[in-house]
Amino acid sequence: MKIYTIAHIPQELVQEWLQHLRDFDSRNEHCHFQSIVEPAEQAEMQQKFDLVQEMLKVDPPLPVNIVRRKH
Repeated sequence: MKIYTIAHIPQELVQEWLQHLRDFDSRNEHCHFQSIVEPAEQAEMQQKFDLVQEMLKVDPPLPVNIVRRKH
């Protein structure tokens, strides 16, 4: 079964949310998470990109795709 979730999360909770996903994924061998992270706004994209990369540092690592959309 696939479950699609779109989560609107304040910046200060992103790392905690991703760690929660990773912890669940690690405890359940038949589960596999794929995440897409999209900054809320395109302005200051590189700064936000760097911040997102920092937030993605969860243990163990979580496979994540970072998408840069063109508006």
